[in-house]
Amino acid sequence: MSSKASINHQPDTAEAVGESIDQLSQKNHALQVELEMRTQENALLNEVISTVGSTLRLDEVLRHLVDIVVRATGCQIALIYLYDNDKERLVLASTTEHYQHLVNNISMALGEGIAGWVALHRKPVFLREEAMEDPRFCYFPELEEEKFQSFMTLPIIAKDRRLVGVITLQAVAPHEFTEQHRTFISNTAALVAGAIENAQLYENTQRKLSILTSLSMLSQTISSGLYLDDMLRTLATLTVQIMEVDLCAIMLMDQAREREGELSRQPRRLTVHATSPNLNDRAHFQPIDVDRLTLERLREMNEALLHPGSVQLPNGLEIGEETLERLNPIRDAQYKTLISAPLIAGTEQLGLINCYLGKARRFSTEDQTLLTTIANQIAIAIKNSYLVNQLAQKNLVKGFFDDLMHGTTDSEDSLRQRAHFLGCDLNKSHAVVMIEIAHLDERRYEGNSTRKPGKNERTVTPSSLQNLAPLLEEGYTQGTPLQTAYKRISGVVRRRIQDTYPGSIFYDHENLLTCLASLNKDPNGMRLKTWLQDVAQQMRNEYNVYLSIGIGNACLHISDYRRGFAEANEALQMGQNLAQEKVAEARFQPIVTHFNDLGVYRYLYKIAHMDDLRDVYQDQVARIDSYDRRKNTDLLDTLETYLECAGNLTKTSERLFVHRNTLIQRLDRLQSLCDIDLQERGNWLTLQVAIKVYKLRTNGG
Repeated sequence: MSSKASINHQPDTAEAVGESIDQLSQKNHALQVELEMRTQENALLNEVISTVGSTLRLDEVLRHLVDIVVRATGCQIALIYLYDNDKERLVLASTTEHYQHLVNNISMALGEGIAGWVALHRKPVFLREEAMEDPRFCYFPELEEEKFQSFMTLPIIAKDRRLVGVITLQAVAPHEFTEQHRTFISNTAALVAGAIENAQLYENTQRKLSILTSLSMLSQTISSGLYLDDMLRTLATLTVQIMEVDLCAIMLMDQAREREGELSRQPRRLTVHATSPNLNDRAHFQPIDVDRLTLERLREMNEALLHPGSVQLPNGLEIGEETLERLNPIRDAQYKTLISAPLIAGTEQLGLINCYLGKARRFSTEDQTLLTTIANQIAIAIKNSYLVNQLAQKNLVKGFFDDLMHGTTDSEDSLRQRAHFLGCDLNKSHAVVMIEIAHLDERRYEGNSTRKPGKNERTVTPSSLQNLAPLLEEGYTQGTPLQTAYKRISGVVRRRIQDTYPGSIFYDHENLLTCLASLNKDPNGMRLKTWLQDVAQQMRNEYNVYLSIGIGNACLHISDYRRGFAEANEALQMGQNLAQEKVAEARFQPIVTHFNDLGVYRYLYKIAHMDDLRDVYQDQVARIDSYDRRKNTDLLDTLETYLECAGNLTKTSERLFVHRNTLIQRLDRLQSLCDIDLQERGNWLTLQVAIKVYKLRTNGG
């Protein structure tokens, strides 16, 4: 019986063994599956590590990581957002191939959407299904998120707990994110954080090295001595490289109308001078008129970027899109993004530099500062080029004028060639015109500080110079040199003469403008004086500036110009002296004098300045003048008018607007002051000349 029981127990034991074997087999299978998963996970982690260590190019690293995490999780799409500190936004940096065109074009604020929530709170989010129903969800139609049910989003955190970005995985069907998935993605995110930091550091270093190299080349170009247009084209090319843009356009103020535009406060005009790539052969650029408010805002932006804290802009550093559009000479749909900076040398607005991109991009403050730095270097180069050209041109003109004025050993053919180079045709007649630009009172007492002002005259004070403020953007009292006013008003006068008498050339030194006025339409210069009187009055009315003008006779041959310069100079000097008293009484009207107007005064002027001896007649005149100053009378003017009227009492009283008896009383007073007989006709001519010589000496200083 015991034997039978033993036999019956054997099947039970075999069954138990079989069950144990099955369990062991299942456990072994489970272990094998887990081992395979661990092996696959380790392989993927090794692939991540290999990817991270294989390159420092951020775009390549992110592209490989996206592929790896998609394979590791079985999801259909992965997106990596990087955090932009300047903009305080998450920006799509990499994704699967189907959505590559959205890279850099999708961004969100912290807290916006699931990715924004994860970035803000530094916590992961796992949504198995119906992700769009989550209250934190924010729909981006470009990503076609309605197709996806499951979301796994984790923050990418640096070792110092700084936010680097966010990684998001999305699956079409409901998807169970296992613990292994979560662990793998967490480990990957930790590795990615270091890789991104290294890649960003590398890219920043490479970019800065490239910028430094290009800036060095830019500096070499500036100091190379190239002609302005060649230099600007090279600088535009270097700017394209430094700013990593598709097109650079450099615009400069229109020099032909800049001076008058400033004075009349009209908009300034910008024209394109250089582009890179060169668009001049296939693009037509329209000039751009810029109002002063926009120019001032550009200047403030320039100051705020280069000197943070010195200027506070009400609306930040960015110039509005509407303003940028007005400053854009290129109406081309292929360019989506524009960044601009003014070309400013000191306080002078020289132009504008525009950079264009064919794709949408948000330029950072660092980008704007970099372009502003480049723009300021270019502005210095432009200003230096202008100064060199002006100096060279001025030296050429000065040498040419000096040779005409003083005579030269050059042949007439040589002089004609030099004149032609300067835009002047000596085969046509010209008149020498000398124009002195001065303030109303300033002209009166320059070089004559020892003379006391007479009656009806005013002394010059610093405040009187404030009337020149309309010539200056900031005003004379704010420290702008007076020479700046002379230079600008000279530009207006030059332009007006050139418009009416084309072919005229000019040389200006301080406040004296010398002109060879082309008389092509007025061969004898008959209308020149009248026209210049109108111009002088216009300048007086518009800018409160006093012009004294001397005009010589027409020069038909090269040998005439020496005489022409002397005539214009004498007309200018004598015209000022002869008009002294008239100007005081006529409220400082402009003086325009032709050499032929001088008459006998031309000879008297020379006597007055070549002979300083005094005779009895001069003594008599001086005594009368001294009495006038002490008693505030007009006896000297009365005597001069009486002599001019040849002793006719009726004519004299009418010209002086006084009663006949008053005139007789004045003549009696005059006779009491004089040792010579005023009734003796033989004394009249000598006394009349003595009065004029005395006035020329006194007024001329």
